[in-house]
Amino acid sequence: MTAPAIVLVADGPDDETVNSSLQAIATDLQQARQDLRIFLGRIGGAEPSLESVVQTLVDDEIAEAVLVPLDLVSAAEHRSELDTFRHSADIHLAVSRPIGPASELLNILDERVREALHRGGALEIDGLILTAPAGGDVRGSSLLARRARQWSAHHRIPVQLAVEEGSGRATAAAVAALRAQGRRHIAVGSIYLTPTPAYQAHAHAAMRAGAIAVTSPIGHTPHLRQLILARYAFGAMELLDGTPTQLSAEVLEGEQS
Repeated sequence: MTAPAIVLVADGPDDETVNSSLQAIATDLQQARQDLRIFLGRIGGAEPSLESVVQTLVDDEIAEAVLVPLDLVSAAEHRSELDTFRHSADIHLAVSRPIGPASELLNILDERVREALHRGGALEIDGLILTAPAGGDVRGSSLLARRARQWSAHHRIPVQLAVEEGSGRATAAAVAALRAQGRRHIAVGSIYLTPTPAYQAHAHAAMRAGAIAVTSPIGHTPHLRQLILARYAFGAMELLDGTPTQLSAEVLEGEQS
């Protein structure tokens, strides 16, 4: 029996730059795992819609697939509309946990900060801001706060957490708070998967407020690829016995600490 297919589930606008970034993530995963069938399904009105992708799986006589939500701010809960696909009589589907604010994201952000500083010709920083879009679940919010503390302890400089509603105000306020502490070389680490309008708004707000660097979106990286495969592996376990894999808060803590 062949391994279940992977369907990467992404929200976001039907924007050419966003679409290209998401496709790059899917292509990177496919190149790394040529033994697996990789698909990209969109929710929220963009194409290809998740519904059409699931129908493609059925038409191709693929028996099983794992839906992996590319959500970087929710740790345990997924969008409710994904559950509507789990009861199909034509294909067995499992929904994995979202990618979430895993500790590996800090490794990606460190790389992105170095890139942003190099682009701007900056040599040092004395303050950091960890920015993420609003909308995550309770567990995700708790982990975001933990990631900010971990990032601060690792670099031994203050880190402000900014949770954005889409306008950039939270990021600007965080920059202002650090500048009030006397910090003048502030970089912003962005937990945005793709360059959505919300990402662009927070980046512009950060620079206007006095930040010297803003990281590019997470995009495709080896770290993200491994996180996707880890979520896929747990989701595939559900297909073995037909029972949803329920992980306790303690297990989630251990996996994402």
